[in-house]
Amino acid sequence: MTLARSAAALAALTTALTAMQPAFAQTDGVTLGVLVPLTGELGEFGKIVADAVQLGVDQVNEAGGTKCGPLRTVVADTGGSAEQAIREANKMIDSEGAVAILGPASGEMVALVDLAKRKKTVMMSPYAGTITLNEIGGDYVYRTVSSDLGDGAASGLWLTRKGYKSVAFLIQNEESTISPAQVAREAVAEAGIELTDMIVYNPGQPSYQAELISVLSHNPDAIYLAGGQESGVTVLKEAAAGGFGGEWLLTADLAVPEVFEALDPRILNDRAYVEIAEADGTLPEFKAFAELTQEKTGAAPGPFAANSYDMAMLTAISLEAAEACTGEGINAVIRDVTEGGEKVATFAAAKAALAEGKDIDYEGASGPLSLDESGTPAGAYMIKKAVDGAWTDEAFLPASEFE
Repeated sequence: MTLARSAAALAALTTALTAMQPAFAQTDGVTLGVLVPLTGELGEFGKIVADAVQLGVDQVNEAGGTKCGPLRTVVADTGGSAEQAIREANKMIDSEGAVAILGPASGEMVALVDLAKRKKTVMMSPYAGTITLNEIGGDYVYRTVSSDLGDGAASGLWLTRKGYKSVAFLIQNEESTISPAQVAREAVAEAGIELTDMIVYNPGQPSYQAELISVLSHNPDAIYLAGGQESGVTVLKEAAAGGFGGEWLLTADLAVPEVFEALDPRILNDRAYVEIAEADGTLPEFKAFAELTQEKTGAAPGPFAANSYDMAMLTAISLEAAEACTGEGINAVIRDVTEGGEKVATFAAAKAALAEGKDIDYEGASGPLSLDESGTPAGAYMIKKAVDGAWTDEAFLPASEFE
């Protein structure tokens, strides 16, 4: 055989062997995009999400990585802008080869749905509760937190249990705050509690005194405030200056330590509560995650940290179970690995069970993750109370409360 013929035969054999390799036979690893609001009103949450995702990625890689190879992350800031989220997501997919993008907030997730389906790239959020995803999520679009309707049910349940005789609602003019407020309002009405005011306000104003005039004149037992950090802090300050002496129920955007730095803690201490989607702290999966977070970061998990960690784990486990190291591969199996099999709580356990040909059910740090048609799990909630300038756990509301 001539040298030329030998070279041609070798090339043909190489081509044939390459074609026979399964799609998951990669060793260079897989890229995950971390697309979060690192600046703007949700900046504190964005950093929590990015850090928790990285913690999960590190755990996966320490366990030997996926069969697609190790995971790597690329991080970008959305600035809270849907347009910027689309630009950054395109770069992550086209330039970095990201098979999944983790972390967008509500408005960004809605804006990314078309891109996710068109480019067959999984998008997942730990805090996008928008009810719009109830209708358009579930195919390449997932979340590890329940819908905003669940937040509204949790808020309504707490308001009725507190025994208030009168409540006022102050709602920022956004779908993500109006929708849960409507659910909470129904619960208040059914309980026979007087709704003294239901005022929807526009964010970005220097003052909300005009909106507060009616609220303060009725002197309700409590005010339900569904607003962002900037508007919420202003409302709290102005209500205190106006002499409001009742209690508050705040929504998740205000569940951060920075709120106590932005205003006099005495406005909140022993008078304010905040409702937030949160895992059951008694679950062994959450305890293990909390210990890991403390060990690696020196701090307790922040809001949505468990949900964010679970995004990384769920993506990695799906890659391990998939027939291809692609977004399409993840999308095909993501529900299969969260229900109906052997319960696993770590990537290492999932990897071992899958290697033995077992079906698995990943139950994460944030709780069970069985996904409904919209790609949404059932939710559990925590009510926290302002005590000595910090948010402390007051009451846990399990998902069973809302079934």
